[in-house]
Amino acid sequence: MNLMKWLRKNNKKLMAVVVIVLMVAFIGGSSFQYLFRGSGGAKAAVAYFGRNQKISHLDLQAADQEVEIVSALGGDSVARAQGMAGLLMSELVFRQNGNVAVLDMARQAIQKNRYRISDKQLSQMFNTHSVPGPMFWILLCHEAQTAGIHISNEQVGRSLEGLIPQVFEGRTYAQVIPGLMNRFGVPEETILAAFGKFIAVLQYAQVVSSGENVTTSQIKHMASNESESLSAELVQLKASYFVNKDEIPPEEVVKEQFNQYKDNFPGQVSEFNSYGFGYRLPDRVQFDYLALKLSDVASIAKSLTEEEAEQYYQQNRDRQFTQKTPSDPNDPNSPLVAKVKSYAEVADTIMSQLRRQRITTKAEQILQEARLTADANLPAAYNGQEPTAEQRLKKAGDYTKIAAALGKKLNLPLYSGRTGQLSAINMQSDKILRRMFLAASNNAIPLTQILFSVKELGDHATILLSMPPAALYVSIGPVKDPMSTAASDLSGQVMMIARLVDAQKSAPPAGADFAFSTKTLGLGNPPDSKSQSFSVEEQVVNDVRALAAWETTKAKAEEFKVLASKDGWDKAVTEFNKRYGKQAKADPNDPNVFRVDHQAGLQRISSADLQVLAAQVSNSPASQIVMNQAQSEGQFVDRLYSLIPDKANAPAQMPWIVEFKPNQTFYVLKTLTMQRLTQEDFQKTKGMLVRREEYSQIENLAAVHFSPENVVKRTNFRFANPANEPAEDETKQQSQEAS
Repeated sequence: MNLMKWLRKNNKKLMAVVVIVLMVAFIGGSSFQYLFRGSGGAKAAVAYFGRNQKISHLDLQAADQEVEIVSALGGDSVARAQGMAGLLMSELVFRQNGNVAVLDMARQAIQKNRYRISDKQLSQMFNTHSVPGPMFWILLCHEAQTAGIHISNEQVGRSLEGLIPQVFEGRTYAQVIPGLMNRFGVPEETILAAFGKFIAVLQYAQVVSSGENVTTSQIKHMASNESESLSAELVQLKASYFVNKDEIPPEEVVKEQFNQYKDNFPGQVSEFNSYGFGYRLPDRVQFDYLALKLSDVASIAKSLTEEEAEQYYQQNRDRQFTQKTPSDPNDPNSPLVAKVKSYAEVADTIMSQLRRQRITTKAEQILQEARLTADANLPAAYNGQEPTAEQRLKKAGDYTKIAAALGKKLNLPLYSGRTGQLSAINMQSDKILRRMFLAASNNAIPLTQILFSVKELGDHATILLSMPPAALYVSIGPVKDPMSTAASDLSGQVMMIARLVDAQKSAPPAGADFAFSTKTLGLGNPPDSKSQSFSVEEQVVNDVRALAAWETTKAKAEEFKVLASKDGWDKAVTEFNKRYGKQAKADPNDPNVFRVDHQAGLQRISSADLQVLAAQVSNSPASQIVMNQAQSEGQFVDRLYSLIPDKANAPAQMPWIVEFKPNQTFYVLKTLTMQRLTQEDFQKTKGMLVRREEYSQIENLAAVHFSPENVVKRTNFRFANPANEPAEDETKQQSQEAS
């Protein structure tokens, strides 16, 4: 038969087949899988939870539809407006709607309100999970239902009548619900029931997160810590000021000191280490860099014309150069009118702003070219397998050669090199590196945090929530100071790319003689070799000397006390600088070492405060050092509080010598005063503190309640075994019941 005749004869059948194929293609992936899964039927188990609760393909399909219905009603936005509980629940269930802005919102709320929620907890919420959102929906809904929380359709309807106009820009319940009924092919009751489950899940989270009452004693401690403060005038006498720098401690003493404290971090005070000695090395990274100075780029950046500046003014006049001012300059309450600044008024500002933008854009283009050249031949992942560091090393471009070639091409000085082994503190102490940030999405991420995210640091690696972790021999950047586009002086502004070449986990040094380079960027200035190296032995020797000078320091504190009591504090300070200032100075050009320090507003640091700090800095590469410093400061304030007499108006006896070993220091106090909490003040703040603490507790526990791992664990969730076999837990249970 002729093909064309056959097509004309069977065209209706062909069109039917085409329509079916198009429908399947339009329905998409998940529904296609449901049709062709070959799993033994729609009622076959996908997973189990609880003792013997089954989740079938039909259950999962129904849950998926309920999630879509709630999402269509704006449930994800509604949840995110309910604090941390709603925000985290939204990310768990409505994960397809997640974005970086929500993550930023969560982090800002945590920092602002000082919640005990770490970046690790957030990463568990925002990273991809093996359990899909609709399964979490089933588990959470079942929990709320089991707890007896049920929202009737009538209650849901009343809630939606007020909510829908807010979510749908003034549209009414009667306008929105019929459209959703047609869209999902379900009756009104199904829509109301789905949204009722959503409300029940949020209400159950509120219930389980607010089970602990705030006690009166707890509130009194909080009020005291926040309202009471100390002010002190004191002179600090460090043991290091009075060491004999020419004395060389015996080798066996140095070795014993090292062995006793080599496992401790510096400043890690304990019952067995009251001075806070410690020689454990922190996490360290080493990286190649290719950098340029923006002041150099200015010489090759394209000049700006007057026409370009005026065009910018015309395009941005209403947004940038128009402001509301009182119609009557003499009456600040008069009606506001729009006042437009003339081009002449803002011409210099525009020229300067556009000039800086042009320079930074040119610098970014140069460094992007350098990065592309350096990484051009790096191997890509294959079959889900990432290339090894050795494979990348073989293909990584040479920064030094790239810098030389680009510099010659552009007639521009470029700087390249390799740093020493830098800790997070080394980088934060460097005037350039501490200002280096990478623009990612809506965030500016510190270069320090990126470099310390490399997997070679294991559990110590920082968690990056809005970008992948760093990898050895893969370039990062360009990175820059976020303020470079606003800086009027570009002479100190640097932009660079960086590439990790090594990462060392925190560990005790191999021996007291262990030393390494800590050099940072070389930008044409001669390096200071002494300040760019670290010697464990030098730290140990300094501590041994300070310990030997402890009693001498105590005697000097007594000496100062006598002088201050006899001749006055100003004369005593002058005399001490005359007697001991030269030997106390680390640098001959330093100003006077001894002076009266005025410290005001000293407040106690509670264990709850330390818990908050521990959570919020846990993702910092220098978290251990930050915590050690906070604990030391808290101990010092507690020591000062212990000197305050019990009677409210009784003054402490001054001068007073205070020994404080964690700082290896004696303090001579001139004055010590306390701002006390009155009963009247407590009564005024008590209610606010209770509400704040209860709310904070709910928000903190929300991260625990909606933690994916916690949900899976407490519901005993597990995927079903293949071929419709019962889950392992169910098989064990059935065999036990049979026996």
